[in-house]
This record gives sequence, structure tokens and C-alpha cells, in this order.
Amino acid sequence: MAPRKSASKTEARERARKAAAEAMAREQRLLELGEEFFLAQGEAEQIMDTAEQRITEIRAKAELEAAQSKEAQARVVVAMKGERVAVSDIAQRLELSAAAVRALLKDNTGEDSVTSQDADSADVATPDDNKLKRETVDA
Repeated sequence: MAPRKSASKTEARERARKAAAEAMAREQRLLELGEEFFLAQGEAEQIMDTAEQRITEIRAKAELEAAQSKEAQARVVVAMKGERVAVSDIAQRLELSAAAVRALLKDNTGEDSVTSQDADSADVATPDDNKLKRETVDA
């Protein structure tokens, strides 16, 4: 005996409902997975933005500290020059080139008063040097 039309129609409807329910459940899972993906993507972008900001802050701090160290180097070179040490001697003592010493002197004074001729001849006495009085310190 063949099944009745109403029974097969009911069975077909149940199969269609089951398939639709599975499709809707799958669609819901895909929506949730997509949401999870976009949340993770936003978190990754936020992490990178925060890292870039921190890198910028660290770089600015490092540049400031490096500039302060460069100023300290220049003060040492100026102090050595103040002791009437020739640029070439300063360069040798500090393992720098004479040009680097001159650059430090120039950067610190803001003047171009040190040239290669007078810088290397700083230890030669001039008539004005003979007029300088020396002070003695009692120990």
C-alpha cells in the first residue's frame, strides 16, 4: 500500500523544516565566528596602535637623552680646549677625528671660530700668552 499524500506531505514538510533549522543554526554559527574574527581584528589593530604610540614616546625620550649626552661630550671637548689642548691632541685622546672635535666645538659655541690652522696650533705661544699671569694655589 502506498503512503497517503497527506503523510508524505507532512514528512516532506518536516524534512524541509529540519533542513531549514540546520541551515539557520549554521548561519548563526557563521555569524558568531564572523563577530569573533572582527573583534580579534580590532584588538590586533588596537595593540599595534598602542605599540606605535609607545615606540614614538620611547624614541622621543631616547633622542632627548642622546642630545643630552652629546651636549655632555661637547662640554668635555670644550673643557679640554679650555686647557689649551690642540684639536689634534683632543681627537687622539678621545679617539675621534679632528673634524668631529671641531664639530663638537662648533656645536657647543655656535661659532665657527675654530679652524684647522688655529686649532692645531693652540699649543704655540703667542705674545698675548706671555702677558698672562699665573696664579699659585697654596695647598
